[in-house]
Amino acid sequence: MKARLFSFAVPVTGALFVLAYLIDVVYAPSMRGLDLSWHAMLAYAHDNQLQHGSQILFNYGPLSFIESAIYVESSHPEKLLYRAVYLLILGIGCFSVLRIRSVWALLAWCGLTLHLLMWRDVYLLLPALLLCHHECRRQPGHAAQLALSILLAFGAAFACLVKANALFFTVPAIALASLYRFSVRDYRPIVPVCFGLSVVLLFWLSGQQVSGFADFVRGYVDVSLAYNADMGLPAPLALHGAYIAGAAVLVATTLRMTHAASTVLSLLTLGYLLVAYKMGFVRHGAHPGNAFLALAFVCLVQLWSPSVDRMTRNQRRVIAAVAVAAAALVTYITASLYQVGFIKGYAHTVEDRVRRVVDPGYGTLLNAELGRLQAMSVAQARSAIPFADIEGPMDVFPFEFSLAYASGLPIATRPAFQSYFATSRYMSERNADFLASPQAPRSVVFSVEPIDGRYAAQEDPLALAAYRRQYRLDRQAPNALLLTRRASPLTQSEVCRTADVEFDQPVLVPWVGPDQAVWAEIEVASTWLGRVLGVLTGPPALRMTMATPTGSADFRYLREAGQTGFLLSPALVSTEAAARFFNAESRPEDRVLGLSIQAPSGPIPWFAPQLSVRLCVLSWDSAHPTGQ
Repeated sequence: MKARLFSFAVPVTGALFVLAYLIDVVYAPSMRGLDLSWHAMLAYAHDNQLQHGSQILFNYGPLSFIESAIYVESSHPEKLLYRAVYLLILGIGCFSVLRIRSVWALLAWCGLTLHLLMWRDVYLLLPALLLCHHECRRQPGHAAQLALSILLAFGAAFACLVKANALFFTVPAIALASLYRFSVRDYRPIVPVCFGLSVVLLFWLSGQQVSGFADFVRGYVDVSLAYNADMGLPAPLALHGAYIAGAAVLVATTLRMTHAASTVLSLLTLGYLLVAYKMGFVRHGAHPGNAFLALAFVCLVQLWSPSVDRMTRNQRRVIAAVAVAAAALVTYITASLYQVGFIKGYAHTVEDRVRRVVDPGYGTLLNAELGRLQAMSVAQARSAIPFADIEGPMDVFPFEFSLAYASGLPIATRPAFQSYFATSRYMSERNADFLASPQAPRSVVFSVEPIDGRYAAQEDPLALAAYRRQYRLDRQAPNALLLTRRASPLTQSEVCRTADVEFDQPVLVPWVGPDQAVWAEIEVASTWLGRVLGVLTGPPALRMTMATPTGSADFRYLREAGQTGFLLSPALVSTEAAARFFNAESRPEDRVLGLSIQAPSGPIPWFAPQLSVRLCVLSWDSAHPTGQ
């Protein structure tokens, strides 16, 4: 009897710990900056029911407000409810599918769960991972097991509407699980049907119009592909090597093709490791904590899943060693970001969750304090707006959405609301169309703030061209411009020429007048090998060298934006240069004389040797005085 009670108490304790510990996020004391601005957008989009796929394009979905680090009093109870539902499903799934029956196993799982507070992307992959393992051992006609599968399918659908990473893993995982069920002559597609219905239901419950679901998926996928193409940041080779080595050891130890279930689970593990790699290394660069935490979790799943073929003691020791090493690297990466403060943060979170349970009045005091801090962060952001008496609706370019959020004015933000990720033709065209529509903002706070050493005009390039036609310079501050919408857009004309060049070959740029500009469209085609490797690891970063009257400058080159087209000359490398551009008063020192695209290093032929370059001289009917 004691053994039975103990085996029951362990999973219940674990599920309750997952629920209680992750029930809320860590709220930021500010909303300024690139990352916290998109956190503000997650909250704003939910509160105003912006339609994903039309009014907002991002790799976070309509349920992503549960991840926002910006406290909003009105939606906080709803946020806790949604998080509780998801975490309860996750906890039940973890401790029902896996054999976690000892105190040591419980401590190991809860220890990794501590890191989910900082690296939350990982827990969005777990429902689909657990679902596939469960489907590979579900018995036909077993109602309780089928109910658990349906519950996990609902959890996986929930995760897909939080962030695109989950979608890219979940859909193939459910397809693999369905193929396995067909292979054992279970032809009722209950799980995939329940998953699809759950996605649509949750999409509707989150305030979205079901008729816009296809546009939502298209935008979701396009943003994710743009991240893969141009968002990669360099990570230390040691971390790359550590992840690849750990993944290789895990695959070599567990890879089985002996029967249908082992084949499906082997393919599932490979896909999971690939998604985890891209989730950790493609954007986060030197801080790929998500990748290593995901590796640690999948090791524990391999150790404790009844669906996995029986392993020898040495094999289990090897997998356990990989899990420990991955967890240690997550701890190291977290410490490098937050110093020793992350340990205090974890301890404070545990204390906070305990006090919420034992002290009935603590929650009220906590919400009051969070509300006070949020009011301070809004006031701080409002004070940072560089202009007074702005006419609404307003927007902010390139990424500081928090200024618009805090302004108190009506907001008319671009669908792809931060320029750094609006590098694909689809997103930039949607932004340009929006700026030409009646819904466009009256005022735009504009600044030049490229990230990662990029050329500023390659971030949301078509929107930048639309600003030139649709807006005029109203006022100027040291680090910002105020653009005001024109009564009617300028008429644009162009004269173009095309040439084929090679990597590292200089291209002469036409000399233009102070009221003209040079538009460049450069196609860098991938080889078949480059396309395959690009899907697996992401393509290498390219560099672009520009010759100017005062010397030369080196920038990161974005292939997607280059193919879409971007303003090459004058070079908008400062607020002053941008002001002269909008006033049709560019100086000779602003102009670009030539450019070249540097070939990537290494023996792999990522790209075709020839580049197609199209240069156009743009002219506008800018004879009107400024202000008209």
